[in-house]
Amino acid sequence: MKPVKSKLANAVKVLAVTATVAFSVNATAAAPQKDIRFVGETQFAGFCKAVINDDVRVLRSSLSRNVGRIGASQREVLRMVTSEEGLTCNGSSLIKFSEERHADAVHEYLTSRS
Repeated sequence: MKPVKSKLANAVKVLAVTATVAFSVNATAAAPQKDIRFVGETQFAGFCKAVINDDVRVLRSSLSRNVGRIGASQREVLRMVTSEEGLTCNGSSLIKFSEERHADAVHEYLTSRS
């Protein structure tokens, strides 16, 4: 039996994940440390983390982990989390958040496949 689309749409509507990022500079570190706090549906925080770190591997892993939970395939999960009613990070859609964070690799992946 196929899941009802409205159930999937409702499931994605509640996937609001907020990533609050604060940077602190360590004098001995080459890169700034990131203090990240996820609130909301933290089981989907991997999507926001992928954008924050501009890491396509983390994004693909998050897509894979959510097959069966919010979509029947990775492509369907991607379509659901990038939809207008889909997942948000820091109040922005996943694609918009990747633009704001200058996560070019993740943004390219999201836009080329959605």
